[in-house]
Amino acid sequence: MTATALAQPDPHDDGGGQAAAHHRPEPLGEALPGRDNLPAATPTGTSARTSTAVPVDARVPAGQRPRVRGAGRGDNPLLLAADVRWKRGSTSSVRAGVLVALALFQRCTAREIWMLACAGQRHDRAVRDALLDLREAGRVREELRLPDGRKLWCLTAAGRREAATLLPAGAKLSALRPEREGAAAVFSEHALDVAATAGLLAKGGIGHLGAFSTEFEHPLPGRRSLFADLVLRDPGADVPLLLVEVDRENESTGTLVDKLATYRAWCELPAKGATKAAFEKALARSGARTHALRLWPTLYPATRREGLPPVALVFEAGRKRAPRPGTAPLTDEQKKEKAKTDHRRLLRRIYTVETDSEATWYAPPYREDGITARDYHHALPVVATTLPLLRARGADAAIWRRFGRLGWHTLDAALDNPDGDQLLRIERAAAEQARREREQEEHERRRPACRRCGAKFSDERWAEKEKAWNDDRLCADCRQADADQQARQEAEREHAAVEAAAAEPKHSRSWWRRS
Repeated sequence: MTATALAQPDPHDDGGGQAAAHHRPEPLGEALPGRDNLPAATPTGTSARTSTAVPVDARVPAGQRPRVRGAGRGDNPLLLAADVRWKRGSTSSVRAGVLVALALFQRCTAREIWMLACAGQRHDRAVRDALLDLREAGRVREELRLPDGRKLWCLTAAGRREAATLLPAGAKLSALRPEREGAAAVFSEHALDVAATAGLLAKGGIGHLGAFSTEFEHPLPGRRSLFADLVLRDPGADVPLLLVEVDRENESTGTLVDKLATYRAWCELPAKGATKAAFEKALARSGARTHALRLWPTLYPATRREGLPPVALVFEAGRKRAPRPGTAPLTDEQKKEKAKTDHRRLLRRIYTVETDSEATWYAPPYREDGITARDYHHALPVVATTLPLLRARGADAAIWRRFGRLGWHTLDAALDNPDGDQLLRIERAAAEQARREREQEEHERRRPACRRCGAKFSDERWAEKEKAWNDDRLCADCRQADADQQARQEAEREHAAVEAAAAEPKHSRSWWRRS
């Protein structure tokens, strides 16, 4: 069976044995108003007192003007969500998550919807029940079955209108899928991989259903545009922004390198209304201030890291074609060997893109003596992984490779820049401390010493010496010793003078009198 043909129903899928196992009895309740007395022309298999939505192919005439277009064609309109009795007991939150997931990603299987909307649950049973309930209500439909037996679901017109009420104003909804049958009902493996990547990120705690958007347009000069496969915007989280590109080996490595260069060119565009002089002045600023007048901060939340918005490359092996008729299926050993071969080929592709795109993600070191930190403010952070690694280990594991860095890291650690501004602050502080120590050593080397005892001058004595032109070049202690000695000598002279005066004979007569 080819990839575009409809597969045979799988009894193990939710439409077969699992659906029967998941079926719950319909709760008892009163019938809806206006549905008590249905005409006798009710088709076989349709209850006359049911409160569930009537299938499209079993419309009941109600005497109304028939509709000829849309999913609600016929004269029996679809029931409102409040009037539908959900047979399988699905909750409103799960149904809302299913509608929003299909509105954002257009087509998904129950596995991707489970990871996006109900990542905290152990299995996808609640999602399967919600899909079957919504199908009976005319909100979703099964478009086709994948080669592996899974059902591919999409919204109907009524489901798309209801999903629009669940999303915030201005949210981009995917286009409505046309109803096709047989060989015309094809699917895109790339689109499924994009939805799977978003689901695996959400399951790993990176983003949530409302934080993702697909096919986000980045306008470029010359009436060109760059569309990102997936954009994660989650302000306040550890990873607040991530642009995701999913590659299925359908593009050459040169095309991927050019796409990374285009991302950097778009990130360097000026904001609307910014003058050329002001923009060039902002680019000359250091640090994060260089992005003040660029375009990307007006559309995306702050990355909380230096550099441009990060880009993640998720690689998957090429098209998995169905075996030809009459070909023996692969054994388990052959499947393991093929998976290893595909993984090695994807790793070589990652290394090739990393080498060829060095001009895009390279961060030069700062031009300062003794500084080894790098300037990431003008570099494009690029991380890469493979979809098999995401499925096997989870998005929160050390499966991400940062271009320009050795080893594998978690996504949060891969996007961090330990040799960026953080290291720059540490090295600058260390360089400033070393400069101060050198200046202190030079200052101590030039400190004068006492010419008598050789002791170093204090700061006050040094300042006094610098002011005086005929300084005696003695320290304070020697000066004090000289002063004390001089005082003792003066005291001794005074004492000797007193004693000499006391020893002299006293004359009783004056000089003019005879003795």
